[in-house]
Amino acid sequence: MSDLEKQITKATESLIALDPVLGKVISNHGPIARMPRDNYFAALVGSIVGQQISVKAAASILGRLKDMTRLDPVRIAALDDVTIKAIGLSRQKVSYLKDLAAHFVADASVFNHLENLPDDEVIAELIKVKGIGVWTAQMFLMFTLVRLDVFAPDDAGLQQAIKRLYGFEILPKRAELIVFSERWQPYRTVASWYLWASLDNEPS
Repeated sequence: MSDLEKQITKATESLIALDPVLGKVISNHGPIARMPRDNYFAALVGSIVGQQISVKAAASILGRLKDMTRLDPVRIAALDDVTIKAIGLSRQKVSYLKDLAAHFVADASVFNHLENLPDDEVIAELIKVKGIGVWTAQMFLMFTLVRLDVFAPDDAGLQQAIKRLYGFEILPKRAELIVFSERWQPYRTVASWYLWASLDNEPS
């Protein structure tokens, strides 16, 4: 078992002890194991495609994009109008994807240093790219770098899961969610994985 796998196991055990509500979700769902991804371009493309649409719609569009471009930065940078229409991408997201692709065409290792940076600096670096906001950067931290203490208060799935599981009558406000998530420190990422799992609805 790798050090990361040991940390995730420890995180899961700690969350079960800390939070009976989340502990029940964890026990019902079973272990979630994740390892860092090394294809940063594909990870960021997936997050951009998934912005502000359902997980199901994002998976469908991303599948077509993969089929037509192999998620190759050169191919994505050269997408034409006919292909874009066939994939189902919005003009805005195409502009974001092409801008991202241009960074990788210019330098394939452009973001390789991110794994060595603290979370806040990773976010600061990524949001310099057109179309990458804080949410996308947080997804990168949680699913690509597998940083274990990240929380995304603006994520609709997390908001719905917390509302449902913890009996809120209305969606908690952003500031309230941030405070609420502190109970899961230093394992807020792992807690979030299970919150999404409770909805059977997880970003990529």
